[in-house]
Amino acid sequence: MRRLLARLDSLGLDALVTLNLKNVRWLTGYSGTAGACVISAKGNFFFTDFRYASQAKEEVRSMARVIAAKPLPEAAAEKLKTLRAKKIGFEHADVTVAAMAKMRKAAAGKWIPCDAIEKLRMIKDSAEIAALEKNFGYLAAVFKDIGEVLRPGRREREAAADLEYRLRLRGGEKAAFDFIIASGPRAALPHGVAGDKKMKKGEVIIVDWGWVLDGYHSDNTRTLFLGKPKPKVKEIFDIVLEANQRAIATVAPGVPLKEIDAAARDYIKAKGYGKYFGHGTGHGVGLDIHEAPGVSWRSAETAREGMVFTVEPGIYLPSLGGVRIEDVVHVTKTGCRVLTKNIPKTARVL
Repeated sequence: MRRLLARLDSLGLDALVTLNLKNVRWLTGYSGTAGACVISAKGNFFFTDFRYASQAKEEVRSMARVIAAKPLPEAAAEKLKTLRAKKIGFEHADVTVAAMAKMRKAAAGKWIPCDAIEKLRMIKDSAEIAALEKNFGYLAAVFKDIGEVLRPGRREREAAADLEYRLRLRGGEKAAFDFIIASGPRAALPHGVAGDKKMKKGEVIIVDWGWVLDGYHSDNTRTLFLGKPKPKVKEIFDIVLEANQRAIATVAPGVPLKEIDAAARDYIKAKGYGKYFGHGTGHGVGLDIHEAPGVSWRSAETAREGMVFTVEPGIYLPSLGGVRIEDVVHVTKTGCRVLTKNIPKTARVL
């Protein structure tokens, strides 16, 4: 909140309202499913309804709590009116047309689109890094038994359920997304969510998984082989691994994110597979599984100390299979730390 308040003047705002629950959690620690915040130099206010009154009392200690009888957008806007806010920031990527109409009716100031909180969230503090490290520790512990999970004859969805079960036994909240277990030709689908296909001897398998712990997400992809891989698949595995390592070696404060993308992309292009790598090299990870910054040829951001993002080049060959190797890095003063270093990524035959 202090970081956000310090930016209001430079943004030309009297106040900012957020209905985005991830942003609300970042500001307050609140983990419920109905919440909103108003931030201003005249006071900071958290809004929820009767169902979460007790939870809010426990979790929200940094601002005044309001148990609203009205829909939260209207309640927040009415508070803005009492604060006499004239220039009000709102999160245009999250607010519906209906909610915006209600807020404008309740508070007649100038409403200004704003993404200030997302930009501040790009820089993680020590507590956030600790939460992410703990989360990736869970993944590393479960990955040690990956050979028990991926077996010939087993359906992809069964393997995905097994991974999720093993993570649930350790604690945390839930899967970060529907796990991708894509085997054989299905590994050529960048987002080939686990299906009914049975895994077979000699196939390549992409495992893309992640967990939610204390609100923070982990994200990791490893490519493995059930038996000796086909020569072409092993070739692209080696290329993707080298691209992954080249991109990670580039990460440091002051480096444009598009240059990190280029470190992976240019190598894959030089090896003749550029058209088979169509997605960005990475994305931010935190309270959202995909958040700022994006790491691609379109990126305008520069790496800064405290950023956390993925490095995940891939090559996908239709009808044959694909390879993706994804790590998560934390930008430090002099370079980066790989938060996924304890999850082996070299070629592994199960």
